[in-house]
Amino acid sequence: MLFHKMCLKKLKLSHMFFINSLVVFVAVSVTIFNYIYLTSNMIIDEEFHLPLGKLYCNFDFFVWDPKVTTLPGLYIVSSMIMGPLSLCTTYWLRFVSLVFSIINILLFYVLFDIYDKHEWGNIFSSLTLALLPPLYFFSHVYYTDVVSLTMVLLMMVASEKKCHYMGAIFGMAAIICRQTNIIWLLLISGKYALTEMYNCCSDKETLRRGIPVIEFITFLTETIKNPLNKLRKMTTTFWCNVMWYIAIMLIFLGFLIYNGGIVVGDKTAHVSTIHIPQLFYFSLFCLIFSWPHFVGEVSSFLAFSRKHKIGIIVVTLLGFLIVMFNTQVHPYLLADNRHYMFYIWNRFYQKYVLFKYAIVPVYIFAWYVIVKLLYDKDDITFLFFYLVCTTIVLVTQKLIEVRYFLIPYILFRLRLKSNANNAFNLVLEFVTYLLINRITLQLFFTKVITWNDYSEFQRIIW
Repeated sequence: MLFHKMCLKKLKLSHMFFINSLVVFVAVSVTIFNYIYLTSNMIIDEEFHLPLGKLYCNFDFFVWDPKVTTLPGLYIVSSMIMGPLSLCTTYWLRFVSLVFSIINILLFYVLFDIYDKHEWGNIFSSLTLALLPPLYFFSHVYYTDVVSLTMVLLMMVASEKKCHYMGAIFGMAAIICRQTNIIWLLLISGKYALTEMYNCCSDKETLRRGIPVIEFITFLTETIKNPLNKLRKMTTTFWCNVMWYIAIMLIFLGFLIYNGGIVVGDKTAHVSTIHIPQLFYFSLFCLIFSWPHFVGEVSSFLAFSRKHKIGIIVVTLLGFLIVMFNTQVHPYLLADNRHYMFYIWNRFYQKYVLFKYAIVPVYIFAWYVIVKLLYDKDDITFLFFYLVCTTIVLVTQKLIEVRYFLIPYILFRLRLKSNANNAFNLVLEFVTYLLINRITLQLFFTKVITWNDYSEFQRIIW
């Protein structure tokens, strides 16, 4: 009885801490939000989003801007929340992003709790992830990123809770916010389907949450060679669940055929390509924003390199060749000095010829850690689909844009353990995010850029 009371007390303390932390997050974020609003009435892509958002908020759904590349999910959500309240100004449309950033904290916690039962660590990780600098900044402006992320997280929660029809519905909502979210629908549906097929066809009595490493290749090979043999054994429940996902995929296929591609507008500036170095830039993004989790793996990587010298040399040479022959530079990257990537590219990659080659070993180290941290010998399905889906999402993009990295990074970070063994890493990560947010916001508020095409000063953002 005493132990039971102590557990209840601990649970209440953790919940109180979470609630108080959310209150602080909201108070600080609203203050920053107001300051950003007073500083700038239009931030880069808001030039296209805000006019449409205001029209949709006033229930005018028959106007479109051909410069907008995404489907109108953000504007529809805005019309549902702010439309009935007649709050269709720039301030309240931006506020939609802030509201969903708070919802995301709760969804982060739910997913962390599914993957790892360390309650205090999960609370701290959820709050920290909400402060991820690029994501946190976009929580204060009228961009698609935050709402899009919310729909993906809802899709994942529904799938993990085995409510697959809701997973498909949220998947559809995610796609309407951003078309590339079809890939994350493929991830959750593929993982579910493959795992269920494995359990149904296995002679083991205990159902597994995934496919073990030692059996994965054999099972996948058998499935590819003779899929009908596996599929005819599946239950009605399986087919009912899978058909929800298949229906969304078929609808999306119809959209692709009708639209002539994945991009809605400004198609000439967003042509699909093969740009493998995007995977390198993403690994660097992960390394920078999760550096405390990576530093501890340096000795492990060095030992791995000594053991597999030939393999490391081959991979490094391959990396050099990819950088040499497949590095692509989008005109926007060179022309738009309102983004950090403009300065990073010009002051490092373009200024120093050898820099882009010298950093290849860093990419290799980063990918080694990403794979190692996601590796689970009892369930390799997530890692398999994660690598496939992340590759598809990133290598088809010519423009280097940190916003493309947000969802794959968050999916990676959600899988990292939050237990007491890495509590110090969590604190370092939290402090890092606070410092970077402080610096980037200070630059936004103090550094102005004059563009001849705009009467207002332009400012630097992610």
